[in-house]
Amino acid sequence: MARPKVNIITTNGNLGGLAPNVDGISGLIMAIPQAPAAGFGTPVLIKSKKQAIAQLTHASNMPALLAVLDGFFAEAAEGTSLYCLFLAQTTTLADMLLPANADKLLTFAGGNISLLALAKFPAVGYTPVVTEGVDADVITAAAAAQTLARKWFDLRKPFRCLIQGYGYTKASDLKDYTADVKDNVGIVLGSINDNSALAALLALGRASRVPVQRNIGRVKSGSLTIAENAVVKIGAKTVEETEVVDLETLHNKRYITFERNEAAPGYLFSDDNMLSAVTSDFSNLRNGRTIDKAVRIAYETYYNELKDDVNVDAGGRLSPAIEAALEQRIEDAISRRMNGEISQNTDGSAAVEALVNPDPAQYASLYSAANIDNPNLNVLSSNRIYIFVRIRPKGALKYIDVFLGFTTA
Repeated sequence: MARPKVNIITTNGNLGGLAPNVDGISGLIMAIPQAPAAGFGTPVLIKSKKQAIAQLTHASNMPALLAVLDGFFAEAAEGTSLYCLFLAQTTTLADMLLPANADKLLTFAGGNISLLALAKFPAVGYTPVVTEGVDADVITAAAAAQTLARKWFDLRKPFRCLIQGYGYTKASDLKDYTADVKDNVGIVLGSINDNSALAALLALGRASRVPVQRNIGRVKSGSLTIAENAVVKIGAKTVEETEVVDLETLHNKRYITFERNEAAPGYLFSDDNMLSAVTSDFSNLRNGRTIDKAVRIAYETYYNELKDDVNVDAGGRLSPAIEAALEQRIEDAISRRMNGEISQNTDGSAAVEALVNPDPAQYASLYSAANIDNPNLNVLSSNRIYIFVRIRPKGALKYIDVFLGFTTA
């Protein structure tokens, strides 16, 4: 036994510094004036402002550098992974999504990118072909981004994409996405000091910083990190000059833009709209990110079960013990890794339920929703099991009606 003494132990992590969010691993494809240090078309991982400066040293790339520094890293903690692919200035947003570009970056990141942004800095004198209120390239890129996202979802590596709303003119001309189905894609309209890429990367940084279930426009998250003297615009007008009817139109047509924070100095994002009908479960970024995380967890959980030998009953069905174990495995994994990101039951447990081979009669609606007409629970003949995982997401207080009046009581 050592002599009596006083031990002094320092503790760390008490000052509230931001740590990188593992669910915020991001990707950026950007067309810039001059080649970065790594060269055009070479993926790089940037985790700090210093590394960004080292890549974008040429003076012509200053606006692109500011978009990364004052956009992404203004919101995301240093140490957050930002996988970048810098392309020649003539590259369109749509061409960024070609396999030679987007697939290259996503593969380089090992499929870990959950948020992707597209931005460009065309040459001086570039005149956008404005179609439906923005550069036609934006509209084309949105469609291509949804196709790419579906491809990578099928690889169990889902992501959501934010696109710079280059060339925005006016709200009344904008394409209306209220009947569309681009759940994985959002368009960010606005600029900071006439840099619209900075606005898009600010949205990427805020999304990267907050947990998956959180609206990037949440008031309690605080005003966006924008310099006090910065000029924040939506098209040709400042946010303050933008008419309320235009802000409503932008929102209703499913775009993301700026608005004043009425609780504190500064600005917020108007909402986290994706380019799809509000009736879609994934019409907002937060629900999309929540389900994407659950997809990754489910795949990791059950991948180890592939081709395993299992006990079955006389009818070829999995034994009840194995079905229960498979249910418990995913419920535990989601409860543990998504704690606080999905709703809770009244007993405090996470609102997640797994059903393995549920009764086809009792749960006919589940099978029907999954387009399964005649479920075969005989593993000996089908080599297949059915697992339904149901998660209750967190809600968002978007419409608060307060009825205020006098009383004689």
